[in-house]
Amino acid sequence: MTTTSGVNSNSNAAGASLLSSASSSSDIQNNFLKMLVTQMKNQDPLKPMDNAQLTSQLAQISTVSSMEIMNATMTQLLAQVSASRAMDSAALIGRTVMVPGNGVEVVEGKASQFGIDLPSTADAVTVEVLDEKGNVVRSIDMKGRTAGVHDVAWDGKNDAGGAVPDGEYTFRVVATADGKAINGASLIYGKVQAISGDANGVLVDLGEGRTALVDDVRRIL
Repeated sequence: MTTTSGVNSNSNAAGASLLSSASSSSDIQNNFLKMLVTQMKNQDPLKPMDNAQLTSQLAQISTVSSMEIMNATMTQLLAQVSASRAMDSAALIGRTVMVPGNGVEVVEGKASQFGIDLPSTADAVTVEVLDEKGNVVRSIDMKGRTAGVHDVAWDGKNDAGGAVPDGEYTFRVVATADGKAINGASLIYGKVQAISGDANGVLVDLGEGRTALVDDVRRIL
């Protein structure tokens, strides 16, 4: 009996090694069957494996197999949904959209379009335009605003009424409600040049290295 017990211990250790080295449910099933046959051949006749233990092991293998099949199915479904969304989003090519961003360009004294998105109604809203050094060149008082997307009108002039030099500027939103700050989002307009995708989802390409998730599009013109 001592010899038989030793064989059982060795077969258990070998079985554990087989299962741990398996890379898929198919490998696990094959290794499990090999382990089970080995155990049954070398089990102690006076202490055979009981039905409950065998059933438990079979159930575990079945669960692993089912989960792998489900994961593969979900991966396929996600890939199909992503491809479908990319095809649907292709209709945006050539359209002007509003997406998150804080850049504004002044060309020949005319500023590019931009806007803001407020998560809730604000008593006071100010949009500050900054130059490349971070200095505020223009403060635009938008008064109180309701929640949602709003366009910002900037005439390309500073607070003194003079035209600012052509170039790249940024802007930020300062909003409050009942004396508390509200985190408003900065938005820019861009023309969709192409549709692409990465691990994060479907992207709209606005040219000049600018991209945004299609889910972040706030307005389509």
